[in-house]
Amino acid sequence: MTHGQAAILRFVLMCAAWAVGQTLIWPLSLGTFGIVIPAALALGVLVLTADLGRPRASGGDLKYWRGRRVDDDERRDRWN
Repeated sequence: MTHGQAAILRFVLMCAAWAVGQTLIWPLSLGTFGIVIPAALALGVLVLTADLGRPRASGGDLKYWRGRRVDDDERRDRWN
């Protein structure tokens, strides 16, 4: 997943959390205080999806291995 795709997915999830919050407070008629619940849900989704789209720590560096580029075409005849 690219950074752009992760950002769009996070935005959609935040909008969905806001809509759920608005739906939950609609029958309560809380007035101006009612914005706190949807905002808290959207903020919670933002915090929970903070590492979405970032490379894993256990994956290592994908460009280099043993100090050389992985996609180095000039040395394809070597095994190591």
